[in-house]
Amino acid sequence: MMSDAAAKYHALFMTNAALAAAMEDRFPNHRGWTCVVRFYAALHLMNAYLIEKQNIRFTPESTEHKDRTYAMAKCPELRDAPKTYRYLKDLSESVRYDVNYGYADEDRTDSIAWLNKIVAIVEPKLKRA
Repeated sequence: MMSDAAAKYHALFMTNAALAAAMEDRFPNHRGWTCVVRFYAALHLMNAYLIEKQNIRFTPESTEHKDRTYAMAKCPELRDAPKTYRYLKDLSESVRYDVNYGYADEDRTDSIAWLNKIVAIVEPKLKRA
């Protein structure tokens, strides 16, 4: 059973995943921001998982992405999730900070696939933790 702290982050993951889907329908001219919301969905799912790991010291309230990256690196069972998480993070930063970045259909497809891959790897492990 998930701890209360992990459950709170898992709930944020679910909320952000649903928000990204709703934003696609509601704000088609701002599709890049759906990628940002997908990244935060992945971040909260990863927080929920890392909280449950007994051999990892991780404070999810830390805003330092390097702390999360370091904790993920200590979880070989996550396979490609950290690399895929990095792709999604990098894309979301391009959308947020690069004024010349043109978010394309391929970016949308990639961001959806990357979040789905992270969920497929992490969610079953979180439910067993």
